[in-house]
Amino acid sequence: MEKPKILVVEDEKDVAKVIAINLKLEGMDVIEAYDGAEAIRILGEERPDCVLLDIMLPKISGWDVLKYIKSHPSTTDIPVVMVTAKVAERDQLRGLGAGAVKYITKPFSPSSLIEAIKSVLKPQIRDLIVKERREAIERLQLSTLQRVSEILITTKTLDELAESISKKISTIFETPLFALILTEPNPQIYIFDASLKETAPVHSPVVKKTASPELMSKLVRLFKSDRCCMKVGESNKIKLTDIFTDAPQTFEGYIFPLFETSVVIGAVAIAGENLSLSNNEISLLSTIANQLSMTLTRVMLHENLMDDQKLRRYLLHRTIDAQEAERKRIASEIHDSIMQSLVGTIYKLKALERGAQQNSTNGLIKEIRHLEEELSRNVEELRALLLGLTPPALEELGLIAALREYVSVFNAKTGIKVDLNLPENVPNISKTAKINVYRIIQEALNNVEKHSKAAKVSLSIENPNGGDLKITISDDGAGFKPMSREEKLRSLGIATMRERAELLGGTLQIESEPGKGTKVQLLLPKEVFTEG
Repeated sequence: MEKPKILVVEDEKDVAKVIAINLKLEGMDVIEAYDGAEAIRILGEERPDCVLLDIMLPKISGWDVLKYIKSHPSTTDIPVVMVTAKVAERDQLRGLGAGAVKYITKPFSPSSLIEAIKSVLKPQIRDLIVKERREAIERLQLSTLQRVSEILITTKTLDELAESISKKISTIFETPLFALILTEPNPQIYIFDASLKETAPVHSPVVKKTASPELMSKLVRLFKSDRCCMKVGESNKIKLTDIFTDAPQTFEGYIFPLFETSVVIGAVAIAGENLSLSNNEISLLSTIANQLSMTLTRVMLHENLMDDQKLRRYLLHRTIDAQEAERKRIASEIHDSIMQSLVGTIYKLKALERGAQQNSTNGLIKEIRHLEEELSRNVEELRALLLGLTPPALEELGLIAALREYVSVFNAKTGIKVDLNLPENVPNISKTAKINVYRIIQEALNNVEKHSKAAKVSLSIENPNGGDLKITISDDGAGFKPMSREEKLRSLGIATMRERAELLGGTLQIESEPGKGTKVQLLLPKEVFTEG
């Protein structure tokens, strides 16, 4: 029986000798080649039964030797076993995808290498080896997709997404240049240059800049009729320097479209020294691009919602500021005009009363006293109104003092007892937080007065160790159920309370049941205490 002939292509002669000795002990003939050029020369003269091929070879790389073997009819069916120190999944995918039947990483045991060679030399299990190779490619693709998916699932902003995905793809495919190009909503391009990691390790190697209208137009035209990836330079529409301005002339690249349904929303591009992707790598990158398209749609929607929320909070802030300014103006006008006039009228009536007493006009005295009492009630009502519009104690004495004053007036006005559990002070609370907390409590007590029929209310403020603020207002009133008439009557006030809570970055919770009273709880983060 003729001995199997094995071509060992390995630039480290000691390693080649070890492999050769082990193969000869198994009854195999061995031919050694120490660089890629010598391997191709031997293949032109000999027909080995199997090739053991390293990747990092002098003169001609192992990738090019593998490409030579699989592209020539006389050698294409020779089984190739890659034996290399390159352990990256991308390299394994590249080798198996290019036609290698096994991929063995260094260091390896001689016995495992021999078993691999014996298996590929058996014609009866050739179909099984092909199946194993196909399954290995699928596992490598799924493993890569899983690692990419972890990034796509967790990122929430475009900047974060661009930086994470560019680093990951550049690492997997060993390409120094990566670009994420977006046509929507604003034309921009994120460029990753791996060399920046060494020159500026503190800063991100991802640079964002505005994409040129010419590039955007070229992209849309390029992928309008063809959704497949394209090697940059094969078409005159886009050149590598259109994307990577300073790319060396020896660099080659690929560009993959990003779609939302039928609309081109951008593209991803990679480039490297004489870059050449296998069909499996192109398929993998195309799948990643499809996943990235869906993630981009989600992230852009999230950013739009966040922008809308910021705008809403800004407008709400401006509206509340305008309301408070208007309340202060009205209170000032009432105090300076109507209140002063009423107080002056009371003093005049008192003077008339004294004159009437001196002249013994009892009927006139009685009428004057009646007018004095009515005007005094009006003055007290106006004072209560002014206190509600703009409590002077809030700015002069602080939140706690202002609440004590308001509760005192509330109790005198309604007859509803309010149990207070308040700290001496809430330190460093901002002006915005102070007025909004006051208004939320004020609205809650107004609802108690109008709707609850309560006999007792409790108001507590907890600020343990200067941490988050918890405010609770509970009553023993009638309560209500969701979507009831009572809730609808309260809904406008509750909506305003919620808006004020959201403005401060907090939450408002309302618990109520018919016959069991109502509890309003306001939770605010400690950041509201920071002035400014």
